[in-house]
Amino acid sequence: MQEACKLTCQRMQECINNFHNFKTEKEVKEFLEKDVKTAFDTIVASGAGAAEPHYAGTGEIKKGFCVIDFGIKYKGMCADLTRMVYVGKPSAEELNLYNELLMHHHQLLRKVKIGSKIRYIEKSFRKRLKEKEKMFIHALSHGVGKEIHEKMNKKLQPGDVITVEPGLYVKNKFGIRIEDVVLVGKRRKILTDSIGRELKIVNSE
Repeated sequence: MQEACKLTCQRMQECINNFHNFKTEKEVKEFLEKDVKTAFDTIVASGAGAAEPHYAGTGEIKKGFCVIDFGIKYKGMCADLTRMVYVGKPSAEELNLYNELLMHHHQLLRKVKIGSKIRYIEKSFRKRLKEKEKMFIHALSHGVGKEIHEKMNKKLQPGDVITVEPGLYVKNKFGIRIEDVVLVGKRRKILTDSIGRELKIVNSE
């Protein structure tokens, strides 16, 4: 599992570093998936497509937020990672929205502890979102292992591996998601911590 996450982070970083060379979402997917076994169908969702959590398009990269959700399957174990790119020049409002989600993400990671209940963590997160709660349209977490979606214990146990993936979406406009894989233990370990979470801005001009 740790190796799957490590390889996923390395390939994601290479993709983000080379993002200015891509013209279509399909090209990004092909770059990510070259010579590896993937844990699930890679998502590269730009512009309004990013508003769909399970977007399956492959068209031209559009301006605005771009969600990249990717994971390698290595020796039977899955990884799951989401990072963001912005194509063009983000507005102050867009940057503030991303930074707000990033702040929440860091807070959520700290709440992953032995004995914690994910449904309570998600409930408190939704409460903190206030009027933006309606913009969070999927579950906060799922288990990860031999399958990309595995059932979670009601109370987190040592050795559990879960995702933490808050997101904000406005239909037909944009989507933002940040996702990491966390190993539960006396000291939590973020298995996808080797790649930063800052918003990569790519000037498409």
